[in-house]
Amino acid sequence: MKKIFLATLAVSVAFVFTGCKGANEKRGDEHLENQRYRNAIAQYVDAQKKGKVSDEFYDNFTLALVRGANVEAKSNRNSDLISGYFDKATSNIMKVQKPEVVEEFVTSYATIGKQQAAQQGMDYGSILQAFAKIDSALSIAKKLNIGEAAVKTIRTEAENLYVPPALAEANDETDPVVCEYNLLRIAEIAPENAEVKAALNKSRKGTRGYFLIFGENIPDPSGKNRVDKWGYVMALPTIKITPTSLSGELQFWASTGNNTVLDPENIELFSTEGKSVKPKAGTGWCEAEVLVGKKGDEKIEKKRQNLKAGEKGKLMNEFQCGLNVTFSFEKGFVPDYIQYKDEFGIGKKFLGQ
Repeated sequence: MKKIFLATLAVSVAFVFTGCKGANEKRGDEHLENQRYRNAIAQYVDAQKKGKVSDEFYDNFTLALVRGANVEAKSNRNSDLISGYFDKATSNIMKVQKPEVVEEFVTSYATIGKQQAAQQGMDYGSILQAFAKIDSALSIAKKLNIGEAAVKTIRTEAENLYVPPALAEANDETDPVVCEYNLLRIAEIAPENAEVKAALNKSRKGTRGYFLIFGENIPDPSGKNRVDKWGYVMALPTIKITPTSLSGELQFWASTGNNTVLDPENIELFSTEGKSVKPKAGTGWCEAEVLVGKKGDEKIEKKRQNLKAGEKGKLMNEFQCGLNVTFSFEKGFVPDYIQYKDEFGIGKKFLGQ
């Protein structure tokens, strides 16, 4: 009798730990086994709503979502249903118990992202979303320490499909500002790609004298907020670099929405290693609106007002200022970018090497 009681107790304990499968979960399992993934998902959703599920519920639910997304992708890679399935699977993933289920999830998620990114004629916003799927899969793989190497390989494959044609198109652009805009968008997706880095470095050397203002000259504004992020835009129409100095006229254009003081103390030159030096500021100028003309026939014109060496100027929103600056540094300091930063905003002018 005692043995029967212990055996019954053991079964009861096992039942508690493994959990009870309700009718919806059982039907979901049957659909999953027979590859009827939409039906399985519908049953698992109902089971989840009722709140009583077994320990393996989230493993099976996630498999149904992932495999359902893969089936959908075969007929329409851009189906909204794919994103919906993976969003739900992502919300489940921390409750999944089997490593092989996690690995199937992250590799499938990344693979669909790669397939979407490789399509011809995709707009930049859609490509960003495709790579976001890969990066989301990679983040989860790193967090759970499952499938990271596989997802990294998929991301590299996706970059290799996207970068060459995008880079060729960017390099064909004759407007240097538009060219750099296109390169910056590519770099948002493939920041460590050697060819992208080389092309962007070459472009930055060529646009030292340009204000990188991305306005009506930009044919495709999608993703503009990712690269057009500086409140202060700078240009160096004249520049001289020696092993121990950088000098030239540093011009400013403000788009912070504020009229502010141009203070030479807010200027810094940063090296490729993150070191920084401040400049010796010379003479300069700032634009201002002035009233000109005879009395009764006055009009407002934009004119330059000169600044003495080291003097602060008034930088009006969407107006320009210019300062002659000299940065001195030790040998081995490789100039990377000039930064201007105050309470209203920040600007960086990358120089290329």
